Amino acid sequence: MTKHTIPIHWTGPPQRSAMRRIASCALVLTLGANLCLAADTVSEMPAQPAGTAQMTPDLVKELDAMKKRIEQLEEQLAAKDAKDSKDKEKEKQSTAVATTTPSPSAPAPVAEQPASTVVTTASASVPVVPSRNVAPYANSGSFWRRWMKNEKSSKSSDSTPVTTASLGAPPSSAFDLRATDADAPFPAAQDATAPAAGAAPAPAAPPPVDNQTPFAYGDFTWMNAVSRNHDSVLDGKYFSPEIRTDTNYIYDLNHPIDHTLGGTTEGERTGEIVLQQLNVGGDFHWDHMQMRFLTQYGATATAVPRNDASYSNGQWQLQDAYRYLTEGYAGYHMDVQHGLNLQAGIFMSFIGLYSYYSFDNWNYQPSYVSSNTPWFFTGVRAQYFPTNKLKIEPWLINGWQSYGKYNGRMGVGGQILWRPTTNLDFVWNTYGVGQDTLYTHRTRVHEDDSMEWKYYENPNHLMHRMAFSFTADAGCETGGGGAPTQGGTTQGAKVQCFHNGPAGEAQNFMGAMLYNRMWFDHDHFGFTVGGGFMVNPGRYLVLLPPINGATATSGTPYFTQNPGDKFDAYDFQVALQWMPTQFVTWSAEFTQRGSNVPYFTGPGGVTPPGGNNGSPNQFVCMDGTASASGACGADGGLWRPDLRKQERRYIFALMVHL
Repeated sequence: MTKHTIPIHWTGPPQRSAMRRIASCALVLTLGANLCLAADTVSEMPAQPAGTAQMTPDLVKELDAMKKRIEQLEEQLAAKDAKDSKDKEKEKQSTAVATTTPSPSAPAPVAEQPASTVVTTASASVPVVPSRNVAPYANSGSFWRRWMKNEKSSKSSDSTPVTTASLGAPPSSAFDLRATDADAPFPAAQDATAPAAGAAPAPAAPPPVDNQTPFAYGDFTWMNAVSRNHDSVLDGKYFSPEIRTDTNYIYDLNHPIDHTLGGTTEGERTGEIVLQQLNVGGDFHWDHMQMRFLTQYGATATAVPRNDASYSNGQWQLQDAYRYLTEGYAGYHMDVQHGLNLQAGIFMSFIGLYSYYSFDNWNYQPSYVSSNTPWFFTGVRAQYFPTNKLKIEPWLINGWQSYGKYNGRMGVGGQILWRPTTNLDFVWNTYGVGQDTLYTHRTRVHEDDSMEWKYYENPNHLMHRMAFSFTADAGCETGGGGAPTQGGTTQGAKVQCFHNGPAGEAQNFMGAMLYNRMWFDHDHFGFTVGGGFMVNPGRYLVLLPPINGATATSGTPYFTQNPGDKFDAYDFQVALQWMPTQFVTWSAEFTQRGSNVPYFTGPGGVTPPGGNNGSPNQFVCMDGTASASGACGADGGLWRPDLRKQERRYIFALMVHL
């Protein structure tokens, strides 16, 4: 067969026959050049007059076969064109989505997410996708993550999603949601089909909200007394370690010669660098079991236990046994509604709103309502979560911040915590029944209520968030009196709640505190201003000044706590915090406190000449000897501690929470 050359020199759009020839040849190069040239020969061959038969039968068969093959190749070419057109359309859509994706320097609204987890709610199955902004336990490979993924144990084969409940305080946050979006309904599922031609691609949906885990539907790290950590550094499968350090330097403008501060549990020394607290511990978690412990070393290990007199009632003193623990309890979780925990041991009370750990608070020195109410309880509690916004927590405890039990009745109380939105928090604490005075049977009742409100938030501004907290307390003691005990101990005088009279002096407590917080530069700086007051006739909740080593058990004649003894006080604080990371806080603060009676340490200090003489319940003479009556004529005269009505201090602190 003779080869023909096809000239390619079109000046306009190619004719369909020429395009067909070129495309056909391109597709059948593997069949040999002769096949394409034969096709061209047939295509270029002039039409034959009718009735002529110049072609042999063999040539006719060969040409018919070629024609059929060319038609098959044309069908393949058309299919290839259609496929190429679809691929180009998909490529255009991918390019359009890529152009709408923020640059690496800008925060992406939705990052590449791990596999979703389905949590069953009352209305639908919602995929829960963990994000970077979750609290400890909620963003970990241990307790919260396993519960959210329904990995109750390595042997569990149950695939039904389970409810969860917190180990201690409920989790502070779950997902990165703006305050205005936190309560909006979750958008409907989008159609998986391709968008219509020319239609703009739909924006990516925000991560869904976890409506099953208690308090995980929003971010509550803005709150006072809630840790602002979003991540757990040392988290593990069976144990989640926790480390806290709190180091301070306090400069008291009274300049006490013995460097001693009083009336506070957040600072005991002035003019010195002090390790206030060192806490090491964490949470064990496996299957339905819970266990938490946190040690307590530093100045707090001395300052807080000395305010508990219950250990003096009996032998095997618990003060030394427990002083190096802040928390130590175990518990069991049950899948009841949104969770039910039963726990026993030493746990935080949070009466007075502020956290026992200064890192969690808006400022370093809390007001009297917090400093003079319990930091811990010893007993059993239940944490019941009927919804993901409500916790009901009853207590059965030894007493009012007591390691042991003072008298015949234990204390009963509880907490109701409600967070209706991501901007509001309400907590009600109630305590009663317990007899919490040494050597007498006075019954104590107390109510402590707090609210927190985040009333402004705009992440685009330098000052991007504002919130305030308000706490009010009221309580009293009633009863007491009676004949001396069998051992000769004189029982305390009888008291009543409100009115002075023959039935006894009024002994009650009223107090409140208000703080306002502002955040700057995306949570790198915080500014807090606030303060409070207390009125406590009988002084049964006033922290005893450590005169001559006095404790709640010993008392001191220099600052009595008899029924009817008046005590009114106020304070205010201004604090600036720098938070370079979520794990570190540098704090600078000014505090002023005042009272109606001399109470705060003055320049002369509260330590007798020669040091403590071992008899804090008696007067001290100038030569260091003790005197029950205060008569020290032959001993150089009576020594008196230097107590003042005003105290001004600057506080600098470095706090770390890992």
